[in-house]
Amino acid sequence: MFGYIQANLKDLSKEEQIRYRSAYCGLCRTLGEKHGISAKLALSYDLTFVALLLSSLYEPDEISGTERCIIHPLKKHEYMTNTYTEYAADMTLALTYFNSLDDWKDDKNISRKCYASLLSSKYDNVREKWPKQCNTIEKELEKLSEIESQKTANPDEAANCCGRFMEAVLVPRSDNWEPYLRKIGFGLGKFIYIADAACDYYSDIKKGSYNPLVLTGETPENIRPALTGILGGVSKAFETLPLLHDEHLLKNILYSGIWLKYNIGMQKNQKSQKGASK
Repeated sequence: MFGYIQANLKDLSKEEQIRYRSAYCGLCRTLGEKHGISAKLALSYDLTFVALLLSSLYEPDEISGTERCIIHPLKKHEYMTNTYTEYAADMTLALTYFNSLDDWKDDKNISRKCYASLLSSKYDNVREKWPKQCNTIEKELEKLSEIESQKTANPDEAANCCGRFMEAVLVPRSDNWEPYLRKIGFGLGKFIYIADAACDYYSDIKKGSYNPLVLTGETPENIRPALTGILGGVSKAFETLPLLHDEHLLKNILYSGIWLKYNIGMQKNQKSQKGASK
């Protein structure tokens, strides 16, 4: 389910692209420093957005620089870190730990089981630091597992679980901005779940995997209006926040980039259906 909350790079200026990549590299750097080199495999653009949004809202002091790494051994690249990069790294670890467990449960992927085992003690440390967020993630993922095992047809029931744990991820502190961050997180989580179900629609039919859209008879091509409505609520809450730094970059992610993976999934669905009809 990762990979939806990303930027549309072609619509960003060169400076914005550098800023975006520096946040991404900063998150990667922080994952390695806090949780070890194996945690870098959990890096995602989704939590880069979380780091950028919280940084824009709360404007913490930043540390920036250039360095070489295993991924970029020949050329130095810029990175940016701050207290919300550290928070995003902890949430990345927590979500990846449970995502790996889910992959093992669903597909019996032994490599994912091994990775979850590798992250287990690191997750315990994150849970100790962020009990409220981790309790919500655990609680909602347990509910989601029950919904999937019961093959509940209503897509909202499963999507709301994802909404509630993403809601928790976007709230590192209690203040006046918490209600708006919760609305953004809830909407993003719900969008990701339904968009992912649409993209996996035909592959889930072949595998016999749970997919509420299949059970309701709704076709993935007809889901876009519902997804647009969900993002409308996200946008309304987002526009309320007093953001200045990285505002255009964040809007690019929420209004354009977030559709990229879904659009690619729909194109693949169309090709697979054309191939099946021949």
